Amino acid sequence: MKFQDIPVNIITVRIKRSDNVEALQEQPVFSVEASLSRADEFEIRLRDAVVFVRPVAAVDIRRLNAELASGRSLLAQLENPAADGSIELKIGFFTGVCLEMGDVEIGVDEYVQEKMRTKGEALYKRLGELCCFQQGNDAFFFLTAGPAIDEELKPVGEDTPRDAAAEPTRINAFCVTGEGIRFIATEKAMPGGQTIYIATRLTKPKKEPDRTLRLAKGRLRFVDWTQAGQVQILAKAQMTALTQDDGSYLKKWDEFGEVEGELLLKQAREVGALQFTEMVPKRDGTVGVRIAQASDSAWGALRQGAVPEVELVDELPDYLQDENLSFTDFARGIEKKEGEHSKLGEKRELREKNTYFSVAEFDEETRVLTLKAEALPKEFGTLILSLAGESAQIKRRMAARQAILEGRAANPQLGLLIEAQGRITQIRPSQKVQPLTAFVRNKVFRNPPTVMQEKAIEAALKTPDIALIQGPPGTGKTTVIAAILERLNEMADKRGASIKGQILLTGFQHDAVENMIERLSLNSLPVPKFGKRSGATEDDLSTFERNLEDWCSKLAAELRERNPQIAEVEQEREIKNLCLQYVQAPSRVLAASLARKIAALGSVILGEDGARRSTNLAKKLAHEENLNDGSTQWLDAARRLRVRHESFSDDGPERAMDALDDLRDVLEEDERKLLDKASLWRNEDGPAPFLDNLVALKKRLLARFTAPPILRVEKQNDAVLALAEFAIQRIKNAEYSAKEKKSAALAEFLAELEGNPYGMVDALSEYSFAFAATSQQSVNRAMQKRKGLVGRDVNQNQKGMEYEYVIVDEAARVSPRDLMVAMAQGKRIILVGDHRQLPHIIDEEVARQMEEGETGEDENDWLKKSMFQYLFSERLKTLDKNFPIIDSTTGRVTPRCITLDKQYRMHPLLGSFISRNFYERFDPEEQFGSGRPASDFAHDLPGTNGKSAVWMDVPAQRGKHQKDGTSWTRPAEVTVIARQLQAWMSSDAGKDLSFGVISFYKAQADSIREQLKRKFGGIVNDDKQLRVGTVDSFQGMEFDVVFLSMVRTLPQNWQPKDDDRDKQARALFGHLCLYNRLNVAMSRQKKLLVVVGDTGLLQSELAKEFVPGLVDFLQICREQGVMLPC
Repeated sequence: MKFQDIPVNIITVRIKRSDNVEALQEQPVFSVEASLSRADEFEIRLRDAVVFVRPVAAVDIRRLNAELASGRSLLAQLENPAADGSIELKIGFFTGVCLEMGDVEIGVDEYVQEKMRTKGEALYKRLGELCCFQQGNDAFFFLTAGPAIDEELKPVGEDTPRDAAAEPTRINAFCVTGEGIRFIATEKAMPGGQTIYIATRLTKPKKEPDRTLRLAKGRLRFVDWTQAGQVQILAKAQMTALTQDDGSYLKKWDEFGEVEGELLLKQAREVGALQFTEMVPKRDGTVGVRIAQASDSAWGALRQGAVPEVELVDELPDYLQDENLSFTDFARGIEKKEGEHSKLGEKRELREKNTYFSVAEFDEETRVLTLKAEALPKEFGTLILSLAGESAQIKRRMAARQAILEGRAANPQLGLLIEAQGRITQIRPSQKVQPLTAFVRNKVFRNPPTVMQEKAIEAALKTPDIALIQGPPGTGKTTVIAAILERLNEMADKRGASIKGQILLTGFQHDAVENMIERLSLNSLPVPKFGKRSGATEDDLSTFERNLEDWCSKLAAELRERNPQIAEVEQEREIKNLCLQYVQAPSRVLAASLARKIAALGSVILGEDGARRSTNLAKKLAHEENLNDGSTQWLDAARRLRVRHESFSDDGPERAMDALDDLRDVLEEDERKLLDKASLWRNEDGPAPFLDNLVALKKRLLARFTAPPILRVEKQNDAVLALAEFAIQRIKNAEYSAKEKKSAALAEFLAELEGNPYGMVDALSEYSFAFAATSQQSVNRAMQKRKGLVGRDVNQNQKGMEYEYVIVDEAARVSPRDLMVAMAQGKRIILVGDHRQLPHIIDEEVARQMEEGETGEDENDWLKKSMFQYLFSERLKTLDKNFPIIDSTTGRVTPRCITLDKQYRMHPLLGSFISRNFYERFDPEEQFGSGRPASDFAHDLPGTNGKSAVWMDVPAQRGKHQKDGTSWTRPAEVTVIARQLQAWMSSDAGKDLSFGVISFYKAQADSIREQLKRKFGGIVNDDKQLRVGTVDSFQGMEFDVVFLSMVRTLPQNWQPKDDDRDKQARALFGHLCLYNRLNVAMSRQKKLLVVVGDTGLLQSELAKEFVPGLVDFLQICREQGVMLPC
């Protein structure tokens, strides 16, 4: 607003300085007062001085004195200087004294947007310009209040809807007048005692200036008060109040994060600064540095392998220089530096990448630290423990948490949805949605969908905020996710708008995400997954990338089969490309290859003479090439060796025989023996135990026969060039390209499918309806780029990440702070999981410290409860009661939580066992049945009588469990499992089945794996046929047969050492007491579950109380299964 636009009568008085010094220039005047010491003069305060002035006209002296005597507030300005040194003093007077208002927020809704015909930041800026006057560093606006606004308070036709703001009155409203605009600002209370004013009654100002107008010092700040904007502002105000409460759910996890951060700094301080010298590069691509100086705690950390990665620094970071620096201050520093780094661009990022090095090993005797790098930028310097990975996670959690607190998450009410006392605003009524269409039903479901599966899909489609789907083992969680995705894809508006990345599929671990997308295909495209596993190299293919290769190969094969003419176009293209390469960089290899391709065109294109000429030249060049490259045949023989179980069982012995014949003269004695053994192997002998050795031999041979490049400049062969020109001309005469434009396009597409894997990932992401990534990697720079957020601060970009839906699989395993990273990106959130299975993953040391700070067991229960469980068992039930999802058409209520009630994975007897022991025991409503008959799970494994439950009793007398570091093993069970597996896997009934072996202890799993490796060789590396591991690595998986190794035995003459029964049970049963882990371990099988262990451990009352599931299974084996002797 300019001075002349101020909405009051402005008086103008021409004045001159009374001291006859330098004339005044145009500028603001901050005060005007009659001089007490100088008659007929006035004192005006400018920016840098106070000066005395006198009106040029005597009449203006009396006029100005009269106006100033009224005591009204004013705004003044000097304008229009004249040659005689005079200048106009312009003054606008306002009723009463100036009001000190400070900054006032004014909410702007859809009504104002429609009136002003603009919205967003442009609207807020425009309103600020129209309604505020800037004088120096001060801002002013103009208002009318009290009885003076009675006329404005009368209802008018075009008003803001009644539910958008409180009804304006003299008490809660005032009228703002600006340049060509006038509106009522009505006060509205918000949670936490805060208020905001809402703009209503937007009109043009009166023709005559309003004499009741007041001058207010302060700034009007216009904010979003549209339906979504209201939610954000209200959510922020309510969240500020809620998180002050000690009982706040989010506040507790904030405190957890602070303790986690303090521990992180403690670890870094224990390592401190490592001064190194004598950098020595090694042949294996690593580099060794000698640690010359370190603290005692640092030497201990290096010996224990507690320094996985180091950072090379020029100066120590703040947290090492200042021992008292808190994690909170450190975190603020991270955010500040991130903003500075983003301004420096990618070059800075690339440079810093070279300062982080993974640690390979530490030699305590020589004090040499080996790093996974070819060299360091310095011969000597300072290394510190790298916090890069942890810092990245901290920044992501902080950004998500801040977005939730400020109401800036994709769903502004997310914090209120989580907090127990949060009150949400219903944004829209639910619309009637068809859960399934015939297309989705036929595409996704192998069995007819259950009622609860349809209800789960309906809840996901209709929820305005959050839906939770609890899926006990085998109840089809992944199938329901696929159906939800297919329905969302059907419902998406594809009319000209991009559907790219509207859905995020995520989970805490890569396995969960890959399992979710493995069988998904949307619009005939696989769902792209971004991000690699920790420690993976650039060359390592993820499961998604391997699946993408298979998809590309399958699609390419189908295209070739349906379009055989593509082969001719590809041939033409290849010859042209080879010719171009040869002209630019001639070589013997390229010449021979080009001649062979031309000869392959045959007489149809080349004619009889041309075909004979090209064949002779190709033979001549091939002969010359063989003379110069004798190892080509050897390389081919090595490449053809079969080293995987499936391929070796196909034609492995034959290929080994070929290699033996071709390579006999260049092989070592042990290599000849291995190939001889492989060539004589028969499939009837079972899985080949020497495949690992064959893998190593193949690698050695490939390295041995791959000759180094010969660096020389070769001349072009005139005969080859002449033949190429001839062939190209003949191809042009054939006019394949002109006739087969479609084939040419298909050939180009095939070339991309088969030769450009990274390009295919980029192309898929441009057309994919859904993206997949782990919760932490879902907001990294690569994902931000996929969503079109580039060139800004990474943390600010994270707050801008937004999806229509975020679907989290295995959500009960994700810790609340990591889950919020994913949830903050979704307008609607679907959590799929099962809190009766594996618990959420949190730092155990942090949890221990938090528990020590609590006063009772009940007060630390929240630590053990995942956000999924908290929402499922507490919060969402309250939301359904107070803020139900009501169908606007039928009036039917859709619950936010659904439990799937029918399993399809395992034999009905085992399904009933799982339901009874791990679900009904806690809540009868979580009971589930079986959807397939027992006949679907028939098997004929020797000794089982076709039963689904087997116990292999290994009594304590056969050998007790024993300590192995911090873990436990029991060799007697290892031997029994290995022997039984060998018998079953080599039988006709078991050769095509998949097997899983689970233990609660890592040492036992490692022992079983080593024993099986000696028996089966490379098959142990094939996770689809045989997988061995701890229970944590098995969630979401299934096998035909599963072995569970108990490990624990009943000690001889055991007597409890404590009166506390909980402690007695933990001492006797160990991890077997953890019902959720036992649930996972005993629900992975389809046909047969085998428990291997000491039945004597389960005979006590203590066992019935603390491991009822195992006691029940033992009873089932005795009555309806088989007890196998060992």
